[in-house]
Amino acid sequence: MIATSGSRKSENLTTALHWKYSIVISIALTLCITTHKVFYALDHEHVAPDTASYMIPADNLLHKHMFADTLRQPETDRTPGYPLVLIIFLATHIRLECLIIIQHILCVLLVVAATGIIFSMTESISAALVVAFILSLDIPTLLCANLLLTETLFTVNIAMTSYALYIAVTKHEQSRFAWILTGVIGGISVLIRPIAFLYCAALAAYVWLTLRKRFIGPVVLTVISFLLPSVIWATRNYVAVGYWGVSTVGATDLLYYRAAGALAVQQPGNYYKNIFMVRSALIQETCTNLELIFKQGCTQITKTDKSSYMIVKGLHIILMNPWGYLRSMLYALSYVLFGGGAETLSRLAHIDPHIAKYLLLLVTIPEVCLAIAGIGYWRRRDRKLCYVLVATIAYFLLISLGAEAYSRFRVPVMPQYALLIGGGVVRIIQFVHRACGNNNRIIKTEQL
Repeated sequence: MIATSGSRKSENLTTALHWKYSIVISIALTLCITTHKVFYALDHEHVAPDTASYMIPADNLLHKHMFADTLRQPETDRTPGYPLVLIIFLATHIRLECLIIIQHILCVLLVVAATGIIFSMTESISAALVVAFILSLDIPTLLCANLLLTETLFTVNIAMTSYALYIAVTKHEQSRFAWILTGVIGGISVLIRPIAFLYCAALAAYVWLTLRKRFIGPVVLTVISFLLPSVIWATRNYVAVGYWGVSTVGATDLLYYRAAGALAVQQPGNYYKNIFMVRSALIQETCTNLELIFKQGCTQITKTDKSSYMIVKGLHIILMNPWGYLRSMLYALSYVLFGGGAETLSRLAHIDPHIAKYLLLLVTIPEVCLAIAGIGYWRRRDRKLCYVLVATIAYFLLISLGAEAYSRFRVPVMPQYALLIGGGVVRIIQFVHRACGNNNRIIKTEQL
């Protein structure tokens, strides 16, 4: 009789949990579909300044001109990940607006997945709904999904890498296939955006932290499989132009943004105006020096030679101005975390840019506070998950902190960021419950 009663209670609890799960997922699905449909309807601009740099090599490859730039020279700035996706639509004559719709659908799936994960692990409706609201209403995420850019595809890939790594550590530690699969998925991300190249170091550090003495085999398998796609593409670049690297764009970023930021932050006046002036001066100086070195016009010098010079010069400036570089990174970090897409909100909602900025600060500041609280929650609740979330977020935020950084750069880690925030919500709820419980006990004691 007692056993029967216990089993009924268990069944009732399970049924109630399933109902709550269904309701939460339904709300998340409805919310994110609505926000993405509204954004798609309001914003008809799908082309960004960087879009052409992906379209041109895709079009050249489609017309059998190999992976080339506007001059039909081998393209080394862009990697083939996103152009190969564009080719599918160009070759089948499907309108590129369909790719925009697919990107919005991928964002919806990410929202549902993150909401389901947070509810399954915490059984907190409040935390799950907060995660759904944050991801559904995040303007940079909506904007990137609406543009022909790499962010959405890259976000999905990084989310898959994080999930595969977590599953490999928790459930398939002895499976070689799990580690190889994790590395391959992560390695593909480099071909979408080269900024992920050093992510393998973050993955290796995570495996070491979680497995300790048993980390050597998994780390070797993961890192080798991660680097394989990059090595293949770097070999292509070396054969094509003599450049051994995944992308030459890193050299440009190092000198014209990171080094420029280190110099600009030390000058009086507006930091962002200073960046443009310093960057213009560096471009002119670089061109002049290259012409003196190679005895030919700047436009005739190869990307390989330019990249080598820019890397050396950029590193020299940063090493000579370490505190300036650190300050510029802090400026960039604040803009990435607190920027929130004020310009887009101002444009679509027809409100003053300053008002839009302050409205978004009402959201982004609590997000950061909840994320910090969430680190403590997940560290106690599931240390392995905590480490993978923190390692992924920390890597992609730090690696993106140049003078060009803005809120778009946090999009690839928004799912992980939202899970931290959800953990922070649970932690606050638990704190309130404990405080209320202590107050009730004090009241009862006084009454006695």
